[in-house]
Amino acid sequence: MKRISILFTFLLPIITSAQIGPTRSSKLDIELKKNIELLGIGYFIGFEGIDIENKTVEVDGKTIPKKEWHTYGFEIYQQFEPYQNSDNLLKAFSVADHLWLDYLTAFLLQLDDVPNAKINDSLDVGYYLNFSKDKNPEEALKNAQIFLEGMNGFAQEIDLDSYMENAKPYYVQAKKEILTTLSDNGFITAMEEFYKNEFDSYRLIPSLTIPKGMGFGIKSDDVIYSVFGAVDFQHFENPENLDMGFANLDKLSELTIHEYGHSFVNPVVADQPNELFNKSEHLFTAIKSVMANQGYNTWKACLYEHFVRAGEIIIAEKMGNLERAERLRYNYINKRSFKYIPDILNALKKYDRGAYDNYSEAVKKGLLLLAKKK
Repeated sequence: MKRISILFTFLLPIITSAQIGPTRSSKLDIELKKNIELLGIGYFIGFEGIDIENKTVEVDGKTIPKKEWHTYGFEIYQQFEPYQNSDNLLKAFSVADHLWLDYLTAFLLQLDDVPNAKINDSLDVGYYLNFSKDKNPEEALKNAQIFLEGMNGFAQEIDLDSYMENAKPYYVQAKKEILTTLSDNGFITAMEEFYKNEFDSYRLIPSLTIPKGMGFGIKSDDVIYSVFGAVDFQHFENPENLDMGFANLDKLSELTIHEYGHSFVNPVVADQPNELFNKSEHLFTAIKSVMANQGYNTWKACLYEHFVRAGEIIIAEKMGNLERAERLRYNYINKRSFKYIPDILNALKKYDRGAYDNYSEAVKKGLLLLAKKK
């Protein structure tokens, strides 16, 4: 299987896509999506889990065996490895190997649960247009239907419903950890006040099959989603003492604010005049390789990340967590080479003090500052 590109994102007995209840914030809901769990299984056995026993990964500054970090993922890999060359799975990804996981996630979120996922006439073509490399709507629809035929067949082939039923205690525990960790956290209010914008609903979609640390921010109408894997070590051998890796407050908050931030930031950045992007694009040369290693292959994508991450720093300050703000600033600028964050922070802090009327004006000022840099 070809590698899928990555951007970096209930009710029982048989778990479906139903809402499992709000946190103390009336806007914040938690859901589980069978479609996303199936996508994660396919991705893990098709790429992430391959040769996992012989790989290492850096976690919190330490290098450890990859299978010790992706413990639940390794279980998934071992359980479903016999389906690695499934005709259904290969069929699905034969038309999707050029797509990013966030795009596939956004597409699958619009559909009924597998094995009954299908494209309705009401679905906006934008959700599947990229299935055609040439952006041809007819070809895109045909390829998207092939993808769904493969995914629906794969769900039946691996008996996804049985997996979800057997994994019920793990998903219930994941929900408990998130409710306890993010309940009444205040970050939604802080984001809405800073960006001077709000959405009707904020959905958290945790996944046990999407690899740890991955997250996708997705906007659909006036609802925004954060689809994400676990953020910390997991212990699930003892049913009486489960830890599914969602209880780390700093990591979970930072990931959630980051992914939600894209829905506030990206449309505003994208709406700026092209000349501002063109005048600052020379700055991409100095960081192009390190950005590409993180999945950001264009200057505009790099700018989205700069503005989102600068916003995270300010949100942390507004929530009174100065330690987190400084840690984010240091890590983003010094460890991950988002070297233009200071210029953007300059513009955003002026906006926060009332110097600019709206966030769009602050973005424009930030881009003008970058355009002047050598």
